[in-house]
Amino acid sequence: MRAFMITVSVLIPLCSVLLASAKTINVVVGGNGTTQNAGLIFQPQEVTAAVGDVVVFNFTNGTHTATQSTFAEPCIPAHVSNATLNGFDSGLRDTVNGTAQTTLTVTIQPADQNTTFWFYDLWGCGQGGVGAINANDSDWQNFGAFVRNAKRLNGSSTSSSSFSRPPTSALHPTPTSTTTTNSAERVGANAVKMIFMLAPILLAMFVV
Repeated sequence: MRAFMITVSVLIPLCSVLLASAKTINVVVGGNGTTQNAGLIFQPQEVTAAVGDVVVFNFTNGTHTATQSTFAEPCIPAHVSNATLNGFDSGLRDTVNGTAQTTLTVTIQPADQNTTFWFYDLWGCGQGGVGAINANDSDWQNFGAFVRNAKRLNGSSTSSSSFSRPPTSALHPTPTSTTTTNSAERVGANAVKMIFMLAPILLAMFVV
């Protein structure tokens, strides 16, 4: 019992530190307004996030998506490329000329700390409208290669004055609501998970 109490007394401050250090990272979607540069759909295109951090996609202008994909198939939803992946997908978000702004939150879980999240916009993917969370620039599967892959596989590797829509087969239904996940609740859930992950290890350290 005493060992358990010691374990809890160690874990509670640890979780408090984790909660306090969690960051909110904002990605503006459609902030380029009327410009036809698909590479500016996500600003910034690359972000780095630690465990517990929350990446918030802010849909500010136009009609766009933030859909997780894979390096091999940049413009296809992750769950279509790999049935074992339950990737995030905002669905089409129409901001109605900037008057109906919504958000999508993605929290980095402990199991994701070594994972790269590739994502794309439905309309602009083939012209470079893609992004990444925690891409490894020293790996051959880096962000620059991901952008080139998206353009190459969608027949738009040459420069264009505007970006076009992908084939109809790639479309997603418009979501019926724009309810977002409460990031505070998700970060709190991370702390609880961390307690259960570390409890057996710390308990073994204090039990003689």
